[in-house]
Amino acid sequence: MNWVQKLISIDAPEHASLHSASLSLRSSFPWWAAGLVLVAVGLGVSWLYARESGRFGRVRRLIMTVLRGASIALLLLLLLRPVLIAEYVGERPRGVALLLDNSQSMTQRDRRLTPQDRIRVAIAEDLVAADTPVTDNLSLGSIPEGTLRDPDRASVVRAVLTNARLQLADGLAGRGPLRTYLFGQRLRNATGEAGIDRTEMSATDHVLAAFKADESRTALADAIHDLLLGKEGDLPAAIVVMTDGLDNASKMPLNEVAQECARLQVPLHMYGVGSAEGGVLLIKDIGIPDTLFYDDSLVVPVRWRSQGLKKGTVEATLALGGQVVARREVPVREGQDLRAELTFTPRKGRDQEEKKELIASIKLIGNDLFTDTLKRPVRLVDRRVRVLYIENSPRWEYKFLQSTLLRDRRVDANFLLVNGDTEALQAGPPFLPAFPARDRLFGFDLVILGDVAAEYLGTEKMTWLRDFVNEGGGLVTIAGRQHLPATYGTTPLTEVLPVEFLPVKFAADAETRPQPYVPVLSEVGQRRDMLALADSGPESLRIWKGLPGLYWHYPVTKLRAGAVALLEHPTLKMGAQAMPLLASHFYGKGQVLFLATDETWRWRYNVGDRYFTRFWGQVIYELGLPHLLGNARRVQLALEHGEAIYGHSSSVYARVFDAEFRPLKEERLRARLEYLDAHAGEDATRTIMLEAIPGQPGDYRALLAHDVPGRFELKLDSPEAASLLYRVDLPPQHELEPAGMAEETLRQAATLSGGNFYHEEDLHRLAEQIAPAGARFSQRQEVLLWNPLALLLFVGLVTAEWIVRKFSNLS
Repeated sequence: MNWVQKLISIDAPEHASLHSASLSLRSSFPWWAAGLVLVAVGLGVSWLYARESGRFGRVRRLIMTVLRGASIALLLLLLLRPVLIAEYVGERPRGVALLLDNSQSMTQRDRRLTPQDRIRVAIAEDLVAADTPVTDNLSLGSIPEGTLRDPDRASVVRAVLTNARLQLADGLAGRGPLRTYLFGQRLRNATGEAGIDRTEMSATDHVLAAFKADESRTALADAIHDLLLGKEGDLPAAIVVMTDGLDNASKMPLNEVAQECARLQVPLHMYGVGSAEGGVLLIKDIGIPDTLFYDDSLVVPVRWRSQGLKKGTVEATLALGGQVVARREVPVREGQDLRAELTFTPRKGRDQEEKKELIASIKLIGNDLFTDTLKRPVRLVDRRVRVLYIENSPRWEYKFLQSTLLRDRRVDANFLLVNGDTEALQAGPPFLPAFPARDRLFGFDLVILGDVAAEYLGTEKMTWLRDFVNEGGGLVTIAGRQHLPATYGTTPLTEVLPVEFLPVKFAADAETRPQPYVPVLSEVGQRRDMLALADSGPESLRIWKGLPGLYWHYPVTKLRAGAVALLEHPTLKMGAQAMPLLASHFYGKGQVLFLATDETWRWRYNVGDRYFTRFWGQVIYELGLPHLLGNARRVQLALEHGEAIYGHSSSVYARVFDAEFRPLKEERLRARLEYLDAHAGEDATRTIMLEAIPGQPGDYRALLAHDVPGRFELKLDSPEAASLLYRVDLPPQHELEPAGMAEETLRQAATLSGGNFYHEEDLHRLAEQIAPAGARFSQRQEVLLWNPLALLLFVGLVTAEWIVRKFSNLS
């Protein structure tokens, strides 16, 4: 029967039998016309043979007539394009699908410190028998020599697939045709990868050649679901998945896909690669100033990330100078920005001023694998910032700022109210009855000058203030509707201010209702710690955008050379630039701020003193501490947005002054970037060139790639030593984020689907857990009968007639 099928060009499918066969004519010539032609030809052939004059009997004459008619009939039939339609039915074995996780998370190295985890590596590497039991009483002494300590997950997969004792690929192929796939962001056939030379390569070699573990996202659930859609034929008998279970790109939950597998009777067999004892506990930042005051109660927020830790308690500690000063325990939970506030009070030692190292630490209690530390150098002082606040009359800004200064234990504040009650001013500290003498003025660290008339100060006192700033004192000027800066146009303080202005008179207009506005942080302002209203850059920006609106400001005309705007008006312009509301520059060794509004007290609405106090406290410390400590910083370093994210380049900025505190004019500065988490043999230092920013004297910028996660320190040696510590963090759910194998998730999905979960010690029985399954199928074939059998039949009929004619002595 097979030779007949070959003659008529039928390719019978394997595991199937013929169910039915039929004939169909595909010619446009009608069959009835062919029948008429056949009848006419048959009558003609009969008439011709009846008139043959040869001597032969009727039987022979009839045979020749039939043979001639049959050959002509066969020819007519072939001209009608006959097609044989054969339908086969049968049952073929369903295949086994093997899915390999090809994402970057498979390059992670798990910490395998327990005997159980290490013996699993030995099983994968074929150093012990594949059925070696993994029990709780194992010891490290039972681990074979040569077992890799902490192999990456992809290496474990390769070892398993090439394990001579496991013979996993052959075992799976014995349960049904084996189809192997890779998945990361999408599912694809592993043996269909381009660029792989498959000459003399086994099927396993094909797969391992394509297995790179380099995809940036993982869609585990979506990959299984795509396989269930059956785009490549029948559903598999089972799906075997080798993965760490981390999924950060799927649109469908894994449990829903597992339930669909159960409905379709396609069990999932999950091999969990890696160790479940994994996760991340990482300090992001410590909210601590550079200078601490003795006997001042500090609340230090410690921010960290936690992922992959399921239970337990996190202990956060602060150590100052090697001595633990604060400790707090919090329940472990997952999050990208967790925080705990630790409180301590630095106690005075023998020295009035000390430099120490503050170390913040976090750890998972009972598990030393999860711990992290972050260090900050701090200076402790026993002196308070001496502030002189001079105001014309007790406006709202003065009232709230006065109470803030008096409550701050780090500040020694004195107040001079020009139009205040005489009896109160004579009552003694904190009030001054008159402007202090020059030597006493120079004993202050910071002067806050309110809406005071220039005539009150006079040329001499304004000259003192100018000299005070020039020698390193800080000056904050708060604009007012009456005198400052309108009356200071040609005074000794004019050149001290960071802005240029014209005199403006503000008339009360009861019929005009001003529109509120919310100040906007400038690009420079976003990098200044002085303006941070939260511990993280994004949170601080969010708070600034949500502050209550202000209504009034003093318009300025120009920034002085070297001055920068820190806060700007959201809509009004100063020429082509936004109208500055808070501007800063250095005059001599001292820093000067010009605040163009007296309404920061409005920020207290609904939140009390939280943002108002933080803002003014940071302003006072930044401008007053350099004079208190006797060394103003000539180099200020800041990171764009205050944080660094792996894979997202950002800039580092430097504001640099020369020895006379004038903006530096060099075209570029050389800095060193040190990778503090570099391993032995890695290049830990690279040179960074800071380029001058056009149009911003003293400002420099360099682009940082952030191509390696971990801790870094940027160091600048000239014109003054300065450094910036920062950490490059992985974005949420990144492939390289340390996290353990998701055993619970994989085990639950396998159970829901009707399959099993496997560690290395279970793989020897994986193949036998898969039950072979068949799939019913039908296949239809259409064969045009222009084939060797038809030709043979035609030639046979013609030859037979010719032979009979020869025996009848006919030509």
